Amino acid sequence: MSTRFASLNEQLNRPSTPLAKGYMGFMIATIFGSIFFMFLMEEYPKYYTHDSAIVIAVESFLFIAFSTDFILRLISTRLTDWRGQLFLLGDGLAIVPSAMVVVMALGWDVHPENVLVFTLLRLFRLLRVLKLLRMGNLLIEILGVSVFTLVFGTVAVHLGIRVFVQLFEPLFGFDVHDFLDGPLLLMAVTAVGSAFGISMAITFGMVNRKREDITERHRAALDSVDAFERDIRDLFGDTVSEPMRKQMFDPWREEMDRYLNAESSYEKIKARTVQMFDEVRAVTKSRPSMDVVFHSVLVQRMSAFLVRAELTFPPAFYDWMKLLANLYFVLVMLAAPGVVGLVIQVVVIFVFYGLLAIIQDMDFAIDQYATIFNARIMKT
Repeated sequence: MSTRFASLNEQLNRPSTPLAKGYMGFMIATIFGSIFFMFLMEEYPKYYTHDSAIVIAVESFLFIAFSTDFILRLISTRLTDWRGQLFLLGDGLAIVPSAMVVVMALGWDVHPENVLVFTLLRLFRLLRVLKLLRMGNLLIEILGVSVFTLVFGTVAVHLGIRVFVQLFEPLFGFDVHDFLDGPLLLMAVTAVGSAFGISMAITFGMVNRKREDITERHRAALDSVDAFERDIRDLFGDTVSEPMRKQMFDPWREEMDRYLNAESSYEKIKARTVQMFDEVRAVTKSRPSMDVVFHSVLVQRMSAFLVRAELTFPPAFYDWMKLLANLYFVLVMLAAPGVVGLVIQVVVIFVFYGLLAIIQDMDFAIDQYATIFNARIMKT
């Protein structure tokens, strides 16, 4: 594959230029709009038939947009990239519904008894949901980190689930609401929502306090290091030269900066801290007064900061919270059908899952991935 096609593939999968980011943003919006339009077609079948002017216009636009994207990916994907080829197959099938609507608008006569055609139109549209989920992760790179970009994937999933249920109900001739008891469903929505809301309220208070605690402990640890450096300068100036003193503390500060920027691991900063302790102890152990301060202040403050910075809720906790959240969103979908129900569900997802994303971000208080609320690291 030529360098040009390789660069095109890179920009389609990890956009970095303004043009690539704009194009991918346009495609994500187009796919999301097509899924929402699919929801409207299933919700109001009398107004959105396959031969109506608005359906033909929208599907023609989707056909052009999806075909252009498919061609760009086809010419830039290596034959040895089996995952890319599999995605291409899905993208190609997702174009079929729009292509069939356009062909029928151009005069291809499809008889109503040809059920297979309309079944394919319904089923292949679901592949757009998978395409949206695959491309939705790029929103953070395109628009930056925000609650919207972190929650968008979950909104897309549940919009896809809602459309999936709508598509399969007429195909199999049943209504899922026939199997549900209204009052019990509302009770389940209330119970799960209350449990989820209380859990997040408690967790939010804990991680917010942790974030403030890390800020305080970091400042206290660095103040202790600065104080020891001044004491070594003032009390041991005749035996510890300025280059020796800088060699004792500056490498540790550089490693700490890398650690705070998620460029160094806990193991590395811990090893560098122990090395600094050994060098400081070798200088100050002749003075008992400083030896006491070394153990009771410097070592304890530094250890407290590093331990607190690494303590987070276990992954199983967030897995449980996400499972509970998705269960709640499905219950909301079942309890609130229709367009109004969709709006309610989107608002609920944005509020609850957005808060969960904020809690998880605050729990990792010094990381650099998808950062919204980190601990405040004061440099001076």
